[in-house]
Amino acid sequence: MNVKILFPILCLATAGLALPAAQTEAGVQASLVFPQNALRTATDGSIGFQVGFQEGVDLGGGNEVRGRIDYTRVDGGSFHLSSLNSTTTVQGLGVGADYLRYLEDRRRGFYAFGGLALDWWFTHYRFTSGDRTTTPTLRLGIGHRFDSNFGVEFGADWGQFRSDVGSFTNLKAGVTYRF
Repeated sequence: MNVKILFPILCLATAGLALPAAQTEAGVQASLVFPQNALRTATDGSIGFQVGFQEGVDLGGGNEVRGRIDYTRVDGGSFHLSSLNSTTTVQGLGVGADYLRYLEDRRRGFYAFGGLALDWWFTHYRFTSGDRTTTPTLRLGIGHRFDSNFGVEFGADWGQFRSDVGSFTNLKAGVTYRF
């Protein structure tokens, strides 16, 4: 079976694994995205944003698995094409899962996280056709959950947003809200 088909199915299955005794929490997140490497070049260093939905499954003892769906957008970047100025918009849609480990034995306070996602990247140019790429993305970071609802996260994503360009890194800073 093709990895591009199997990987999202496994991510969704892992994220949706709700054991009968496990506590789950749905939430949303919003982050500022600071592109690096090839993505920074393609967007002239513009700052983007990411919004998403997440579902955390409490595994007990300060361990959590979090499924997520993210939308990323970075506007900017311009190039000269036959005397017309064109702009570049890069958008990404990702499905993935993260493992969170809290310092305390409950879902509060400081935590570290790591995860994998499958991202679909769409690069749009104002006057020419766009480019699409599907790529696995690695995510690592730290966060702090202030109470049962609000938290902050700082992290980085590593992947590739165009098939003809090298890898990228997105540095991110954002807030989370759990229901």
